[in-house]
Amino acid sequence: MQNQNMRKGNKAFIKEWNRYLLLEQIRLNGPISRSELAKVTKMGLSTVTNIVEELLKHNLIKETGTAMSTGGRKPILLQFNETYQYAFGVKIEETKIRIALTNLQADILQICHVPFAEKSKPDIVIDTLVQYMSDMLVSQNLDDSCLCGVGIAASGLVDRETGTIVRSSMLGWENVPICQEVSKRMKDIPVFLDKNINAFTLAELHFGQPRKNFVCLSVGAGLGMTTVIDGHIYYGEFGGAGEFGHTTLQINGYPCHCGKRGCLEMYASEPFFKHEGKRLHIEAHSYTFEHLGERISKPEIAGLFKQLGVHLGYAIANIINTLNPAAIVLTGEGMKYAAHFLPYARAEASQNFFAATNETEIVVSLLSDDAWVQGAALLVIRERFQLPLYERE
Repeated sequence: MQNQNMRKGNKAFIKEWNRYLLLEQIRLNGPISRSELAKVTKMGLSTVTNIVEELLKHNLIKETGTAMSTGGRKPILLQFNETYQYAFGVKIEETKIRIALTNLQADILQICHVPFAEKSKPDIVIDTLVQYMSDMLVSQNLDDSCLCGVGIAASGLVDRETGTIVRSSMLGWENVPICQEVSKRMKDIPVFLDKNINAFTLAELHFGQPRKNFVCLSVGAGLGMTTVIDGHIYYGEFGGAGEFGHTTLQINGYPCHCGKRGCLEMYASEPFFKHEGKRLHIEAHSYTFEHLGERISKPEIAGLFKQLGVHLGYAIANIINTLNPAAIVLTGEGMKYAAHFLPYARAEASQNFFAATNETEIVVSLLSDDAWVQGAALLVIRERFQLPLYERE
């Protein structure tokens, strides 16, 4: 990580800070009047007026109608110009890329799902991604100058600072500088990378129920977790927070793709079906949520879902006892079959968390599958409108 120095609070910085505060208020809470902006930001009306004029001049905001008046002229409302620029949100899955072109509110203009062969080389996937993004821009009559960046969500261990997929067992990739490679192919456009569950959590913060302290838990091909503290994702000291799936549930248990044994992910996500199914000699064409969920009428398969739910319940109880969040928000492809395992998870969690923390909600996210790519686009949007507090050496 590069050394960082806090910027000095000089006149230029204060002006930039005020501009940032006003733009964020308009972006997140518009339409809003100048007088209301002055009230919520505690800035003088003349300061607000000057900055608003600058934002209007640069087309970052627009005037949109008037508000009700309590006497005198009706106040003119200001709204963020969400089509000032655009962003791509990308989720790289095991054999498919999801690509969405969004405006600056992460609303999707166009989306496509592009298949690729399992264990494809990074260059093949990256070339395919860039080609489809270029085609989508053309289809929307946009060019590269309209694009403020690309956000990529991927599984495995990622380095956000360098934009590198360090290791993804699902993809079979190691040390892939994906941000650098995509940017190089797209005229040096900014590209940002994060874990897929972190991207989804950004969408939950932006589009979901208003919560400040919660945990997002993804149940599917693996088990991912993101912790939100006071409205912000907690990344840890070195960016590795959230690898909850690789905490140990069973000493010397089932082997995990990470190289260890007994990881929670092997007991509370899709790999459990394969490990336990084979141990019990349960025949299946594939050990996925989708395939087994269609055969839930068979008692032995219903038993697998119940066991997975029990394991997930212990995991949820541990999260509640450790973090005491307001809610645990569940997502992932496995949640389409939640009726077959979630009741057991809730029952087990209720019996195993400490009495003082029993107000935690356990809920399924109301967002659609599009939230993964919307969250990836928000990686760009968040960076685009984030005030740089530090100077890099």
